[in-house]
Amino acid sequence: MDQAAVIIPPILLAIVLIGLQEAWRTRISIKGYKQVTLSGPSNMKDELDQKYARPPDSQTTLGGTGWKVKALYVHPIKSCAGIELDVADVEAAGFTWDRKFAFAELITPQTRPEASEAEKRPLWTFRTLRQPGWERLALVKPEIWLPNSASRNEKGWLVIRYPHFPTGPFTLLFRLFIWLGVLSGERSFRVPLVPPQDHKYPSEDVKVWKDAPNWLNLGVHLPKDFGPFIGVSNPITLFRVDPSSYREVYRCAPRKEQLGYQPVVGFADAYPVHLLNIASVRDIADRVKNDIPRFTARRFRSNVLIDGPGAYNEDDWKQVRIGNHLFYCACRTVRCRLPNVDPDNAERHPVEPDKTLKSFRCIDEGDSLNACLGLQLVPAEAGPFRLHAGDEVEVLERGHHKYIKQ
Repeated sequence: MDQAAVIIPPILLAIVLIGLQEAWRTRISIKGYKQVTLSGPSNMKDELDQKYARPPDSQTTLGGTGWKVKALYVHPIKSCAGIELDVADVEAAGFTWDRKFAFAELITPQTRPEASEAEKRPLWTFRTLRQPGWERLALVKPEIWLPNSASRNEKGWLVIRYPHFPTGPFTLLFRLFIWLGVLSGERSFRVPLVPPQDHKYPSEDVKVWKDAPNWLNLGVHLPKDFGPFIGVSNPITLFRVDPSSYREVYRCAPRKEQLGYQPVVGFADAYPVHLLNIASVRDIADRVKNDIPRFTARRFRSNVLIDGPGAYNEDDWKQVRIGNHLFYCACRTVRCRLPNVDPDNAERHPVEPDKTLKSFRCIDEGDSLNACLGLQLVPAEAGPFRLHAGDEVEVLERGHHKYIKQ
C-alpha cells in the first residue's frame, strides 16, 4: 500500500477535528451577556449616494436647519475596525470604550554609545495603521459584550476576531479546508473590558507619542498565532488604559477652569471626540475616484459623522450642540497617512488620499505642511450622557482655529 495513502487520512481527520474545535471557539456567544451593536442595518449603507455630495458653500451663519448625526462609531482598539452604534455613551475621555485598548510592539531604541542602560532598555510602543507592516490591524474586529443584568459584578468582555491565515507545512491544505468550510476562516479571543480589582495584569510603561503612561499589559490573552497574522517579528502585546490614569488633554482644548473638569483621553491621539462631515468625505471621494472607486468615511475613523452642511462648512466651528449636549471644537483634525489604508482589505495605497488632501487642505497656520479634515471635540460636561444617531446638530459659534502641535 502506498505510504502517502496511510498518512493522509489521519492528517485529514486531525484537520477536521481541529476545524470543528476552531468553529466552536469562534462562535462566541457569552451566556448572560449581550453584544453592543446596531439594532438594524448600517446608517452608512448609502454613504456613496451622490445626494451627500454637497459642494462647499459660503454659509457662515450660526445654526443649520435639518443637520443631524448620520452615524456614531466607537473604536475599542486603536486602529482596528470600528463598531457602529445607534446610541453612544460619552464621558470625559470621549465615547465609552473608545480607544481604551491598543496593540504595542517591543522596540529597542536606537541610542548613542554613551546612553544609559535605562535609555537602551526596550520599550513597549503603541502601534497604528500609520506604521508600515501593521496594515492588518484594519482586519481585526472587536466586539463589546455587556452583562444583561446590572447586578452582575463583571463589567463585560471585549471579543477580538481576526482572519485565520494558516502557516506551516500544511498551509495549502488548511486553506483548502477553510475554503470548503471545514475549517473556520476566523480566530478569536477575549479580554475583560474592565479588569477586576484583584487582577494580576502587570502595569508597564507604553509609549504613546510623547507620553509613556503606566497601563495594563493584557498580553497573556494573545493567541500564539496573532503575531504571525499581523506579520511582525518583534514581541507584541495588547495594552488596556488604566482607568485611574488617563492622559490629560491640553493644547487647544478648553481648560479645566472653564469646563469644570479635566478632559482626558486613552489611546486617542489628542482629544476625546472626532467629528466628520459626510459632504466633506464625498468631495474627497470625487477627487480620488480614479484611484479609490469606493471611498468610505471609515478611513478617517471618526466618532460622529454628520449630514447636512456643505463640504468643509465645519472648518470654523467653535461650539456645537449635538442633541442636548454642548461640545467645544478644540481644533481641526490634522491628517496623517493612516487613511491611505483601506479598512475593508487592509491594502495601503501608495499616495492617496494623502496626496490629494495635501494639494488643497493645508489650511491651518499651526501646521501648514499637513492637511486638515474634520474637528476634534471636547464635551462641555464630564458626563456620562448619551448621543443618538439622528440627533440634531446646531452650530452655536464660529471662529478662528490655530492648531498646536504635540
